[in-house]
Amino acid sequence: MIRPAAPDDTPALVALAISTGLFQPDEADALLRAVLDDLHGGRLGRDHLAAVWCDAATGRPSGWAYFASNDKADRVWDLWWIGVDPAWHGRGVGDALLSFVESEVRRRGGRMLLIETSALPPTARARRFYEKRGYAVCGRVPDFYGEGDDKVVYVARVATAP
Repeated sequence: MIRPAAPDDTPALVALAISTGLFQPDEADALLRAVLDDLHGGRLGRDHLAAVWCDAATGRPSGWAYFASNDKADRVWDLWWIGVDPAWHGRGVGDALLSFVESEVRRRGGRMLLIETSALPPTARARRFYEKRGYAVCGRVPDFYGEGDDKVVYVARVATAP
């Protein structure tokens, strides 16, 4: 089941992000918790959304996505984070979340979804995930996140042009 994130979900979502190995606890707490707090506090705007995938048996969040419209472009949205509990990898949670994000972006009139990620080996699984779902690399910024850590930008058109 996918539903909007609630304030009570924040500790579980931060823990989930840490469990992926892509965030250190202090990074996850400072960055992800702060964004979720701002989202739930209404400080980010109506086109900032967080969705949670919950295990039907336990109701516990096992995946989540955070995405927002890009106010610098015409009907372009950014997928900022998508994370799945490693125990649920390969079981369709990421697919369900990404499909939900694409549908919601389309429903809100979006035409394009951008995703930025690191080129380092720990994100190789994520890059394969995006590529298998039709996202194309449209850019690469050398050393963006740090020396030897390029930013890779993916794009997919989620709606046909009018």
